[in-house]
Amino acid sequence: TTPARRYIATGMVGALLGGSLISSYFDWWQGADRKFHTSDDGMFNNYSLGIDKAGHAYTSYFYFHTFHNVMRWGGYDERTARWWAFGTAAFFAVSIEVGDGLSDFGFSFGDLGFNMAGLGYGLAQTYVPFLRNFNLKWSYVPQEGYRWPPRFTEHYDAHIYWLTVNVHNLLPDDARPWWPEFLQLAVGYGVDEKQTRREGFIGLDLNLRVFRPTQPDLRLLVQTVDLFHIPMPGIKTTGGRSPRYQWIVWN
Repeated sequence: TTPARRYIATGMVGALLGGSLISSYFDWWQGADRKFHTSDDGMFNNYSLGIDKAGHAYTSYFYFHTFHNVMRWGGYDERTARWWAFGTAAFFAVSIEVGDGLSDFGFSFGDLGFNMAGLGYGLAQTYVPFLRNFNLKWSYVPQEGYRWPPRFTEHYDAHIYWLTVNVHNLLPDDARPWWPEFLQLAVGYGVDEKQTRREGFIGLDLNLRVFRPTQPDLRLLVQTVDLFHIPMPGIKTTGGRSPRYQWIVWN
Protein backbone atom coordinates (compact mmCIF):
# COMPACT_ATOMS: atom_id res chain seq x y z
CA THR A 1 0.00 0.00 0.00
CA THR A 2 1.37 3.38 -0.99
CA PRO A 3 1.20 6.47 1.28
CA ALA A 4 -0.87 8.13 -1.44
CA ARG A 5 -3.61 5.53 -1.02
CA ARG A 6 -3.75 6.28 2.71
CA TYR A 7 -4.07 9.99 2.03
CA ILE A 8 -6.84 9.32 -0.48
CA ALA A 9 -8.70 7.08 1.99
CA THR A 10 -8.42 9.68 4.74
CA GLY A 11 -9.65 12.36 2.35
CA MET A 12 -12.60 10.18 1.27
CA VAL A 13 -13.68 9.68 4.88
CA GLY A 14 -13.31 13.39 5.62
CA ALA A 15 -15.20 14.37 2.46
CA LEU A 16 -18.10 12.02 3.22
CA LEU A 17 -18.30 13.19 6.82
CA GLY A 18 -18.01 16.88 5.96
CA GLY A 19 -20.34 16.64 2.98
CA SER A 20 -22.98 14.88 5.07
CA LEU A 21 -22.85 17.58 7.75
CA ILE A 22 -23.03 20.38 5.17
CA SER A 23 -25.97 18.67 3.46
CA SER A 24 -27.71 18.31 6.83
CA TYR A 25 -27.29 22.01 7.50
CA PHE A 26 -28.92 23.07 4.23
CA ASP A 27 -31.62 20.40 4.42
CA TRP A 28 -32.72 20.90 8.05
CA TRP A 29 -30.98 23.59 10.05
CA GLN A 30 -30.47 26.60 7.79
CA GLY A 31 -32.11 29.66 9.28
CA ALA A 32 -32.87 27.95 12.59
CA ASP A 33 -32.29 30.15 15.63
CA ARG A 34 -33.44 28.40 18.77
CA LYS A 35 -31.99 27.61 22.14
CA PHE A 36 -30.94 24.02 22.62
CA HIS A 37 -33.95 21.86 23.46
CA THR A 38 -34.99 18.23 23.44
CA SER A 39 -37.79 16.49 21.60
CA ASP A 40 -40.14 13.72 22.72
CA ASP A 41 -41.10 12.31 19.34
CA GLY A 42 -42.00 8.86 20.59
CA MET A 43 -40.41 5.64 19.46
CA PHE A 44 -42.17 3.29 17.02
CA ASN A 45 -45.51 5.07 17.49
CA ASN A 46 -44.31 8.46 16.31
CA TYR A 47 -45.14 10.48 13.19
CA SER A 48 -43.38 8.01 10.85
CA LEU A 49 -44.32 4.82 12.71
CA GLY A 50 -40.67 4.28 13.56
CA ILE A 51 -39.21 4.43 10.05
CA ASP A 52 -37.08 7.38 11.17
CA LYS A 53 -35.70 5.31 14.05
CA ALA A 54 -34.83 2.42 11.73
CA GLY A 55 -33.17 5.00 9.49
CA HIS A 56 -31.01 6.30 12.33
CA ALA A 57 -29.84 2.77 13.16
CA TYR A 58 -29.05 1.98 9.54
CA THR A 59 -27.31 5.31 8.91
CA SER A 60 -24.77 4.76 11.67
CA TYR A 61 -24.33 1.14 10.59
CA PHE A 62 -23.76 2.32 7.01
CA TYR A 63 -21.27 5.03 7.95
CA PHE A 64 -19.31 2.70 10.22
CA HIS A 65 -18.90 0.01 7.57
CA THR A 66 -18.22 2.52 4.80
CA PHE A 67 -15.54 4.34 6.81
CA HIS A 68 -14.06 1.02 7.93
CA ASN A 69 -13.97 -0.40 4.39
CA VAL A 70 -12.45 2.77 2.93
CA MET A 71 -9.70 2.87 5.54
CA ARG A 72 -8.91 -0.81 5.03
CA TRP A 73 -8.77 -0.10 1.29
CA GLY A 74 -6.30 2.67 2.08
CA GLY A 75 -3.98 0.28 3.89
CA TYR A 76 -4.78 1.06 7.52
CA ASP A 77 -4.50 -1.88 9.88
CA GLU A 78 -7.72 -3.44 11.21
CA ARG A 79 -7.56 -1.90 14.69
CA THR A 80 -6.96 1.62 13.37
CA ALA A 81 -9.66 1.34 10.71
CA ARG A 82 -12.16 -0.11 13.19
CA TRP A 83 -11.82 2.56 15.86
CA TRP A 84 -11.48 5.52 13.53
CA ALA A 85 -14.61 4.34 11.74
CA PHE A 86 -16.39 4.02 15.08
CA GLY A 87 -15.26 7.48 16.22
CA THR A 88 -16.16 9.30 13.02
CA ALA A 89 -19.57 7.60 12.74
CA ALA A 90 -20.31 8.40 16.40
CA PHE A 91 -19.21 12.01 15.86
CA PHE A 92 -21.60 12.31 12.93
CA ALA A 93 -24.51 10.86 14.91
CA VAL A 94 -23.96 13.19 17.86
CA SER A 95 -23.46 16.20 15.55
CA ILE A 96 -26.78 15.53 13.83
CA GLU A 97 -28.63 15.44 17.15
CA VAL A 98 -26.91 18.57 18.42
CA GLY A 99 -27.89 20.33 15.20
CA ASP A 100 -31.46 19.14 15.66
CA GLY A 101 -31.34 20.40 19.24
CA LEU A 102 -30.64 23.91 17.97
CA SER A 103 -33.40 23.74 15.35
CA ASP A 104 -37.14 23.19 15.35
CA PHE A 105 -36.68 19.41 15.52
CA GLY A 106 -35.08 19.18 18.95
CA PHE A 107 -32.47 16.79 20.34
CA SER A 108 -33.88 13.25 20.45
CA PHE A 109 -32.43 10.73 22.87
CA GLY A 110 -34.39 8.06 20.99
CA ASP A 111 -32.74 8.95 17.68
CA LEU A 112 -29.29 8.94 19.27
CA GLY A 113 -30.02 5.62 20.95
CA PHE A 114 -30.90 3.99 17.63
CA ASN A 115 -27.80 5.53 16.07
CA MET A 116 -25.66 3.98 18.77
CA ALA A 117 -27.44 0.62 18.39
CA GLY A 118 -26.70 0.50 14.65
CA LEU A 119 -23.14 1.65 15.23
CA GLY A 120 -22.62 -0.88 18.01
CA TYR A 121 -23.90 -3.73 15.87
CA GLY A 122 -21.59 -2.77 13.02
CA LEU A 123 -18.65 -2.72 15.43
CA ALA A 124 -19.66 -6.07 16.92
CA GLN A 125 -19.62 -7.63 13.45
CA THR A 126 -15.90 -6.86 13.15
CA TYR A 127 -15.27 -8.86 16.34
CA VAL A 128 -17.79 -11.70 16.00
CA PRO A 129 -17.75 -13.32 12.53
CA PHE A 130 -21.03 -15.16 13.19
CA LEU A 131 -22.87 -11.82 13.26
CA ARG A 132 -21.84 -11.18 9.66
CA ASN A 133 -24.51 -13.67 8.67
CA PHE A 134 -27.11 -11.05 9.68
CA ASN A 135 -26.72 -7.69 7.93
CA LEU A 136 -28.67 -4.46 7.72
CA LYS A 137 -29.55 -3.13 4.28
CA TRP A 138 -31.68 -0.36 2.84
CA SER A 139 -33.73 0.18 -0.30
CA TYR A 140 -35.19 3.52 -1.40
CA VAL A 141 -37.50 3.71 -4.43
CA PRO A 142 -39.70 6.85 -4.53
CA GLN A 143 -42.93 6.35 -6.48
CA GLU A 144 -42.40 9.60 -8.40
CA GLY A 145 -38.80 8.73 -9.22
CA TYR A 146 -35.43 9.85 -7.91
CA ARG A 147 -34.66 13.54 -7.58
CA TRP A 148 -31.57 15.57 -6.79
CA PRO A 149 -31.01 16.60 -4.13
CA PRO A 150 -32.90 13.73 -2.49
CA ARG A 151 -35.37 14.48 0.29
CA PHE A 152 -35.30 11.27 2.23
CA THR A 153 -37.43 12.48 5.14
CA GLU A 154 -40.22 13.60 2.81
CA HIS A 155 -40.66 10.12 1.34
CA TYR A 156 -40.69 7.68 4.23
CA ASP A 157 -43.01 5.43 2.23
CA ALA A 158 -40.12 4.85 -0.19
CA HIS A 159 -37.85 3.43 2.54
CA ILE A 160 -37.53 -0.24 3.41
CA TYR A 161 -35.04 -1.32 6.06
CA TRP A 162 -33.95 -4.94 5.80
CA LEU A 163 -32.31 -7.58 7.95
CA THR A 164 -30.72 -10.16 5.67
CA VAL A 165 -29.86 -13.73 6.64
CA ASN A 166 -27.05 -15.70 5.03
CA VAL A 167 -28.84 -19.04 4.92
CA HIS A 168 -25.99 -20.83 3.13
CA ASN A 169 -23.53 -20.15 5.95
CA LEU A 170 -26.01 -21.18 8.64
CA LEU A 171 -26.81 -24.58 7.15
CA PRO A 172 -24.92 -27.73 8.17
CA ASP A 173 -22.02 -28.55 5.85
CA ASP A 174 -23.83 -31.40 4.13
CA ALA A 175 -26.86 -29.18 3.39
CA ARG A 176 -25.03 -26.17 2.01
CA PRO A 177 -24.89 -27.42 -1.60
CA TRP A 178 -28.69 -27.26 -1.65
CA TRP A 179 -28.82 -23.52 -1.00
CA PRO A 180 -27.09 -21.05 -3.40
CA GLU A 181 -24.38 -19.03 -1.70
CA PHE A 182 -25.42 -15.86 -3.52
CA LEU A 183 -29.04 -16.00 -2.31
CA GLN A 184 -30.18 -14.79 1.10
CA LEU A 185 -33.46 -14.34 2.93
CA ALA A 186 -34.51 -10.90 4.10
CA VAL A 187 -37.18 -9.37 6.30
CA GLY A 188 -38.04 -5.70 5.86
CA TYR A 189 -39.94 -2.90 7.54
CA GLY A 190 -41.68 0.07 5.92
CA VAL A 191 -44.82 2.23 5.95
CA ASP A 192 -47.56 2.92 3.41
CA GLU A 193 -47.78 6.06 1.28
CA LYS A 194 -49.75 7.97 3.94
CA GLN A 195 -47.54 6.81 6.82
CA THR A 196 -50.61 5.50 8.62
CA ARG A 197 -49.98 1.76 8.36
CA ARG A 198 -46.90 -0.36 8.92
CA GLU A 199 -45.68 -2.70 6.21
CA GLY A 200 -43.69 -5.89 6.56
CA PHE A 201 -41.73 -7.73 3.91
CA ILE A 202 -40.28 -11.20 3.49
CA GLY A 203 -38.17 -11.70 0.43
CA LEU A 204 -34.91 -12.64 -1.20
CA ASP A 205 -31.63 -10.79 -1.19
CA LEU A 206 -28.43 -10.99 -3.22
CA ASN A 207 -25.21 -11.68 -1.34
CA LEU A 208 -22.63 -9.83 -3.42
CA ARG A 209 -19.78 -10.86 -1.13
CA VAL A 210 -19.63 -14.21 -2.94
CA PHE A 211 -17.54 -12.51 -5.64
CA ARG A 212 -14.59 -12.01 -3.24
CA PRO A 213 -12.49 -9.88 -5.60
CA THR A 214 -8.81 -9.66 -4.72
CA GLN A 215 -8.34 -6.29 -6.42
CA PRO A 216 -8.80 -3.62 -3.68
CA ASP A 217 -10.87 -1.22 -5.80
CA LEU A 218 -13.34 -3.91 -6.84
CA ARG A 219 -13.52 -5.24 -3.29
CA LEU A 220 -14.42 -1.80 -1.96
CA LEU A 221 -17.07 -1.42 -4.68
CA VAL A 222 -18.66 -4.79 -3.81
CA GLN A 223 -18.58 -3.99 -0.08
CA THR A 224 -20.30 -0.65 -0.67
CA VAL A 225 -23.02 -1.90 -3.03
CA ASP A 226 -23.73 -4.81 -0.68
CA LEU A 227 -24.91 -2.35 1.98
CA PHE A 228 -28.02 -1.79 -0.16
CA HIS A 229 -30.86 -4.17 -0.91
CA ILE A 230 -31.35 -4.78 -4.61
CA PRO A 231 -35.10 -5.20 -5.32
CA MET A 232 -36.02 -8.89 -5.47
CA PRO A 233 -39.18 -11.04 -5.26
CA GLY A 234 -41.00 -11.07 -1.96
CA ILE A 235 -44.22 -10.93 0.03
CA LYS A 236 -45.59 -7.60 1.26
CA THR A 237 -48.01 -7.17 4.14
CA THR A 238 -49.77 -3.94 5.02
CA GLY A 239 -51.77 -3.47 8.21
CA GLY A 240 -55.38 -4.44 7.58
CA ARG A 241 -54.71 -6.06 4.20
CA SER A 242 -53.93 -9.58 3.02
CA PRO A 243 -50.31 -10.45 2.16
CA ARG A 244 -49.41 -9.84 -1.50
CA TYR A 245 -46.71 -11.58 -3.51
CA GLN A 246 -44.66 -9.27 -5.72
CA TRP A 247 -42.26 -10.35 -8.43
CA ILE A 248 -40.14 -7.34 -7.49
CA VAL A 249 -40.56 -5.51 -4.19
CA TRP A 250 -39.95 -1.83 -4.90
CA ASN A 251 -41.57 -0.05 -1.92
